[in-house]
Amino acid sequence: MKKLAFVATGYIKSFDGISVYIENLLLSLIENEKVKNRDISIDIFVGDSVVSLLKHRVFEKKEINENIKIIPVSEKNLFLKSVDLQKKLLFTKKYDVTFMANVMPIFLTHGKSIKVIHDLTIKQTPELFSKFRHFYIDFLIKYMIKFDDAIGYISNTTKDDIKKFYCTYKKVSLYVPNGIPFKVQKYPTVNRLDIIKKYQMDSLEFIVVGRINRAKGFDRILSFFQYFESTLKNNQNFSKVTLHIVGKQTDETKKIFENADFNKIELIFHGFVDDKELNVLYQRSHFSFFLSRNEGYGLPLVEAIWFGVIPIVSDIDIFSEILGSDYPKFNDKMGYKETVNKFLLILYKDKEYLKFIIDKLKLILEKEKNGYKKSSDNLVTFINNL
Repeated sequence: MKKLAFVATGYIKSFDGISVYIENLLLSLIENEKVKNRDISIDIFVGDSVVSLLKHRVFEKKEINENIKIIPVSEKNLFLKSVDLQKKLLFTKKYDVTFMANVMPIFLTHGKSIKVIHDLTIKQTPELFSKFRHFYIDFLIKYMIKFDDAIGYISNTTKDDIKKFYCTYKKVSLYVPNGIPFKVQKYPTVNRLDIIKKYQMDSLEFIVVGRINRAKGFDRILSFFQYFESTLKNNQNFSKVTLHIVGKQTDETKKIFENADFNKIELIFHGFVDDKELNVLYQRSHFSFFLSRNEGYGLPLVEAIWFGVIPIVSDIDIFSEILGSDYPKFNDKMGYKETVNKFLLILYKDKEYLKFIIDKLKLILEKEKNGYKKSSDNLVTFINNL
């Protein structure tokens, strides 16, 4: 039996992209035949404060097989967490593979070691991060390139960024992609007719999900809305316009919104919401904004599409990878005011174009919904080939 240490200490209560990735990869991994047949055992290392949450969300009412164990890691502080994790990885048992779901400062392991890089936003937008953060990430990734046995990547965009910024494909060999979360897939997708009906209403609702900062493009979003409100004076199509903002506020939030003064557009800050509430917000919204400066994947993007929301996206590589090169995208050169406004109004006025966009998004869902299965299959293949 091969022994896998699955390091999930990036899993937190207020879900971020890493937490969603860990949860869904584990859900797929425990359904893999090699795991179910006990050819592979898994020890899951997770922070002691979220053990119950992980058990509930991943295993629910399933029995945890005897070849799967959850090992709590102390979370008293970041230093002690790293020390406790390092100690338990070395002394719990001799593992064939240690899989770390994100980049972290772990240097000593038994067997083969793999760390996953999700994105290199820090390199794409260096001005948004501190010098210490740059030093820390460079140190960890250069260590990975030299000493780890494989580097996992969640998208071809991330793989290309590693080549671009670190001048190597060396060891960048394990494709463990993201996908549409299983908690989303348990709901039926919205059919074309119901989506079309939504775009015949006289109210207009937008949603944006993510950290409220410039990296996620909130300054671009507000630039559009300041312009859009001025057009509402002459536009009688919309009786009410609402922007739902779901996500964690950051140090940048106050500065970004200091000049945001809207009379005809209602801004609703929801903060962190649970899955059920988020799904409802998606279902009632017409458009979702993804004007990020960089992304490794884009979980809220595929979630929004699943619930029948049309995305408004920036012109970055990952969105071309997911949506295709011919899906409309927006950038600083063309601007976000008139161009986004024109796009959304055409969708209201031209039913054939609306159908074309809806059908294209349906094809994208088919492509993305098996992402986590592909990840677990690739990881199991890597383990079996040792």
